[in-house]
Amino acid sequence: MSPLVGRPALEGGHLTGRAMLLLLALVLASAPVSQLLAGSSWLLLTLVAAVPVIVGGVVLRTVVPRQMLVPLAQAGLLVVLVLVVETVLGLAPWQDGPFAVLRAQAEIVTRGVNELASGVPPVALGAPGTVILVTLIGLMTLLLDLMFLDLGWHTPTALLVMSSVLIPALQQPAGGQWWQIAAPVLAGAMIFATRTVHADPRYLRGDRRPQAGPPTHHGRTLAAVTLCVALVAALTPLLGSALPQLAPARLALNIDMLERWQDPDAPALGPVMIDDDVSVRRSLLQQEDTEVLRYTTTAENPSYLRLRSLNTFDGETFRGDVEGDALAMGLAAFSDARDDGVAVRGSADDFIETDVEIISFAGDRLPVPDNVRSIQGADRTLNRAMTLQPSHGEVAVSYVRSGLLGQRYSIESAPAFATAEQLRAVDPAVFEQPFEAGYTSQEEVPEAAAALADELATNGDTDNAYDTAITFQDYFRTSFAYSLTVNSPPGEDPLESFLEDRVGYCEQFAAAFALMMTSQGYPSRVVIGFTPGEQDGEEWSVNSTNAHAWPEVWFGPEHGWVRFEPTPAAAANGVRPPERDESAGQGEAAAPAAETPSEQDEPTADTPSEQGTSAEETTEDAAAAQASDGGGIGPSEATVRTVKWSVVIVMALGGLLAAAAAVAVIGIRRRRLRARDERWAALMGSGAGVEGGGTGAAVGGAAAALAAERRHRGAGELAWSELTRELSVRRTAIRWLWITGAWGLTPTALGLDAALPPHRALEDLLTQIEAADRDVAPEHRAAAARIADAFTAARYAAPLPSDTVGTAAPARSTAAPGNPAEPGSGAGARTAAEAGPAGDAHHPLRRDADLLIELLRHVR
Repeated sequence: MSPLVGRPALEGGHLTGRAMLLLLALVLASAPVSQLLAGSSWLLLTLVAAVPVIVGGVVLRTVVPRQMLVPLAQAGLLVVLVLVVETVLGLAPWQDGPFAVLRAQAEIVTRGVNELASGVPPVALGAPGTVILVTLIGLMTLLLDLMFLDLGWHTPTALLVMSSVLIPALQQPAGGQWWQIAAPVLAGAMIFATRTVHADPRYLRGDRRPQAGPPTHHGRTLAAVTLCVALVAALTPLLGSALPQLAPARLALNIDMLERWQDPDAPALGPVMIDDDVSVRRSLLQQEDTEVLRYTTTAENPSYLRLRSLNTFDGETFRGDVEGDALAMGLAAFSDARDDGVAVRGSADDFIETDVEIISFAGDRLPVPDNVRSIQGADRTLNRAMTLQPSHGEVAVSYVRSGLLGQRYSIESAPAFATAEQLRAVDPAVFEQPFEAGYTSQEEVPEAAAALADELATNGDTDNAYDTAITFQDYFRTSFAYSLTVNSPPGEDPLESFLEDRVGYCEQFAAAFALMMTSQGYPSRVVIGFTPGEQDGEEWSVNSTNAHAWPEVWFGPEHGWVRFEPTPAAAANGVRPPERDESAGQGEAAAPAAETPSEQDEPTADTPSEQGTSAEETTEDAAAAQASDGGGIGPSEATVRTVKWSVVIVMALGGLLAAAAAVAVIGIRRRRLRARDERWAALMGSGAGVEGGGTGAAVGGAAAALAAERRHRGAGELAWSELTRELSVRRTAIRWLWITGAWGLTPTALGLDAALPPHRALEDLLTQIEAADRDVAPEHRAAAARIADAFTAARYAAPLPSDTVGTAAPARSTAAPGNPAEPGSGAGARTAAEAGPAGDAHHPLRRDADLLIELLRHVR
């Protein structure tokens, strides 16, 4: 019998059926975890952890006489299960004795937390991580088993089961497959269904909630449910795109999760010299090859796809502060974005046509090639949302009701005509124009970048902006290594750390290059976007691993912003340096992605190598580059210890709070019971002095009858006060405990009407109870009549003779007066034998009060 909801324990087929239903619900609820774990380990771990706990609970409820001990026995069973898993995985050193196994638990927890914290989904679990997940799933199963099978809390159980859709939210902001959402919802619906469909009549009689029990009309209920499901399934695809949508995340959240696991004094995961809103490194650390878009183009070698242009450096970070929706220099440049379809050079017949389809992308910029001349969306709402920013070359997009997924748009862009000789011949006076418009000036460049730029310019052939850019580009591509997970020492300047360690990711290469070019008097900026991707038949496919950052240098209005590529080929995301012929009209020709890097990408034997960077590391292939990105991400040992002990402390505090709450509840109940016993004992012991008073037998008999009548009236007032107190407790419980589901949604309001006489007030209360579908027996009505008689006598009858001579009368109730009723009995008509001897706490009216209170506690 559950002490919290007062219903019989489940038995036989009803217990087994509900247990199997819970097991199936847990399996369905674990579907979203498949986004985090590799292969089918999510299903295997759920079954390994949940089956022993649930099946063991069924067996234990059958053989254990006290049901309150079943959860404790299940917890012991879970401990045994964890030890078995550790033994099978070779983690438990049983050969050294049981104490060695206990000592090994700390190391297993440490390694398991480290493994889970450092893993990037989908995680291929090792032995320690498997143990941790089995333990967590087992504990959750134990909690749901207790709530569903013992307490009958259907609503909290169903909500917890359905909340599993939130498990991968931080790891996979793009969401998962439809079945990973539908499975937990179905699991919750199954739990909710058992709240209404009960097959055990005894269980129904013990359930005080009005919604418990099978539906009255099975056919109508089934038809209504089927209709609702059909409407939801049919209308969701139609209405989903029209409903308000949350603003999508612009970046992957894996890096944030890792930073939260780090110690406050631990090294950061590397310098960030790019605006965090468009950080490419965050996307690349996701290590998931998700297709972002597909496009067709008439270009033989497509250009990079631009998202954002960042043109100012604040000492730590590049940002896009200079306005891009107007001509920043006050004059048109070749690279400015236009939507007039007019060729700046040549004719419109030379335009490159590109048709883009968004597959999985969200943001406030559309990926577009260089030198946009016109853009047209297939959707009118997309056309209204698009805004060209000329000098930035960006296409900003505001809110689109239907979202960006599946959107199509077409772009006409002009090919780049500038040759190397044309760029070398640019008038130096044009380089002042961006500085005057607010771009980062030479004085704002950090000393570390300026010093290195001066050194390279002095030692190289840097008579003009183009040759300077080629010198810097070759320096980075041949002397630096590529890695996403490089760490800079605490407190060290990010730029200095990058230039000294000579290892970093594309954003660092682009930012350092731009600063060094700026220090030489050549305005530069950083662009965020995608490399061209890989060709797939007639289409090109751009994946998340093609995310990239590159620098652009200003070469005057005639040529605009020109791209360079300092990131080494080891990035393996489609980077390629532009190749410019001496003759005009060739554009940016590049070697196919499948070819090996050119000789300028190969490190020379006499190239200086610091911090262990070798020629082999610089020219590592794509697979090695991807593998190197996974190192150095994990939390420090101090973090693991902190997390481990934090979990232990939180669990201990939770256990202490639960124990304290249980002790408090038990204490309150015992104190109330003891106080009640004391009140009745005090009542029955009152008047003893009166019984001993008088000089004759007649006086003694009259005194005894007087004392009995006084106790009778006091018992009436006390019984009445206990009824009002029970109703007050009921109102408080309904108000505060509705969230647990134990009270249901529509509890019956019960109360004593203070404006009615006692008899009529109690009759009205019994009528309210009958209206709540609770049977009121004749014994309940007889008990109510006796209490009403006694309370009426105490409230409205003439005072007893002893009251006039100073004997203390029982405390009067503060109930509002009503029409007086006839006294139930007079002092002379009641004898001591009818009321019981003095000191007897079991007054008949107490038994009547207990009977009515028990009835009140079972009313829903």
